[in-house]
Amino acid sequence: MNKLIIILFPVLVLGNFDYVSNGFGLDIGSSGSGIFIMRNYSHSSERYSLNGELRYYDIKADDETIVYDYYTGQYKTLGGKSLFMLPAFIGVNYYPFVGKIENNFSPFITAKGGMLTTVDGREFGSFSERWKNSEIQFSPGGFLGVGIDFKMVGQSTVMVMVGFEFLPLKKIADGKNNYSGFLIHLSFNRRAK
Repeated sequence: MNKLIIILFPVLVLGNFDYVSNGFGLDIGSSGSGIFIMRNYSHSSERYSLNGELRYYDIKADDETIVYDYYTGQYKTLGGKSLFMLPAFIGVNYYPFVGKIENNFSPFITAKGGMLTTVDGREFGSFSERWKNSEIQFSPGGFLGVGIDFKMVGQSTVMVMVGFEFLPLKKIADGKNNYSGFLIHLSFNRRAK
């Protein structure tokens, strides 16, 4: 198996990637929500693409709610967590129906993996007090799912993915050591010049 990976890796990485796009988007997951930036390299065969992404993922508490404070006239969050994650993933999208669908959309299967940086702040105090001596930990993470590329006018695409995200932690942060769950990933991409 290791010999197969060693043989296939240069073919995948050094192949002819003639379409490069940059993008940004939104994530909505069972543990929270976030934003991300990405870069996608599509192979000339159109069968697969390699991609990388960096995300900011804000973790929400199970009982978190937003209320209106009539005294100050402001909205406040009650029961929130001072916890966010910075997943840095690389992955591959595989397009099994190349040449079989005549429309402007392409279904794919995706797998990503990489490093997860978790920053855990205090739950009370001012902004600087909460994040001053925050605890930082690193752990592996990943994503497995399916999606569709919608090709738009002007060499831009909209990519929608749904799947399961793996966010295990080495130590407990805000009462949990695993924030894995389902994720909806919406990306707006444009061809790099």
